[in-house]
Amino acid sequence: MIPPFSFLFRRSFAAAIAVLGLVLGSGTAVAGESAEADLATLRELMSPERPPDLTPRENYLWFDQVTRRVSAAALAFLEEYPEDPLRWEVALILQQRRFQPRYVISIDESYPEGGESAVHRDEAAEAAFEAKVVAIEAELRAATDAPEHVREQLAFHDLNPKFFPAYEALRAGEEPDLSTLEPAFRAFLAEWPNSETGRGMLPTFVNLKMKTAAAPTEEEVLQAFAESPNRHARAYVRDRLRFFELSQKPFELAFTAIDGREVDLTDLRGKVVLIDFWATWCGPCIAELPNVKQVYADYHDKGFEIISISLDQEKDRQKFIDLVAAEAVTWPQRFEGKGWNDPLVKTWTVSGIPAMFLLDQNGMLVSTNARGPKLEAEVKRLLEL
Repeated sequence: MIPPFSFLFRRSFAAAIAVLGLVLGSGTAVAGESAEADLATLRELMSPERPPDLTPRENYLWFDQVTRRVSAAALAFLEEYPEDPLRWEVALILQQRRFQPRYVISIDESYPEGGESAVHRDEAAEAAFEAKVVAIEAELRAATDAPEHVREQLAFHDLNPKFFPAYEALRAGEEPDLSTLEPAFRAFLAEWPNSETGRGMLPTFVNLKMKTAAAPTEEEVLQAFAESPNRHARAYVRDRLRFFELSQKPFELAFTAIDGREVDLTDLRGKVVLIDFWATWCGPCIAELPNVKQVYADYHDKGFEIISISLDQEKDRQKFIDLVAAEAVTWPQRFEGKGWNDPLVKTWTVSGIPAMFLLDQNGMLVSTNARGPKLEAEVKRLLEL
């Protein structure tokens, strides 16, 4: 069990980091000699190594500690460097609320079955923190010296909630209403023509648009963005349309797996093949792994093969190897160590993981959505079982 802690705010960034290091047991922290060094230290705090084998209750407590560490250090940075341009980078971190502390006092043993009712928090501390963030956000929005990429992320933060009603409608089995979202999305692309966020958001918007009453095809929606002011959105349209052409013929892929095996899709003709993009840091990928392993165990000897494509970074090579070994995964793994910069991400227009490309016995793409129960159903259909 990881106990909660309380942090007494210190005036300087150096003191904040030092106290956090002592309280959290992370070792002695040394303050940076500049705002750049201290920002680097803050970013390190934002990427902690999660302890293994935590229960849901312990994980909740652990992450609360992480959020307190990050938020306290960020607030200390802003006080230590009130005029430094980098302060807006830190203000954005707080404004996005990715690391908003819950100030947990205790968690009942009934968690997670009891949900949030089992979590007891210091509501006064939560309210005080939120008031600070609201004030910082107001200052950020009024700033004239905030860098362009910071202002862009602020604009994205404003746009993102406009997607939520459409998601809720889909979950309720209803048609999504895009009358507010679509003009806001197009305005964002026009205002930020160089934003890479344009490429990241477009697949989501396309998916929503296809589920409206008009039910346009993916190609029809994409063509509406072919001349988008945002160059990354235009590039995605080109890549996606090129992928459609690619998928009209048998897929080709050859590589040396991380364990030295030579893999070539042409050698697997006659087999049903799942190409699974995943990563050790991807929670949904790990959650899907038991299902994938079960389908492989049940149908491998009947003609089902799997090839995995890792989107981990090179620094996580050993972590990847250890996880594959611990999970007793025996199918070949392609590991390039390039993360999202892997060339296949662009060529196959992978916009999120897990991404699963199911090929028939001729190497033709038949599904990009074979997850959960759909995977077994599709495999059985293709194997005619």
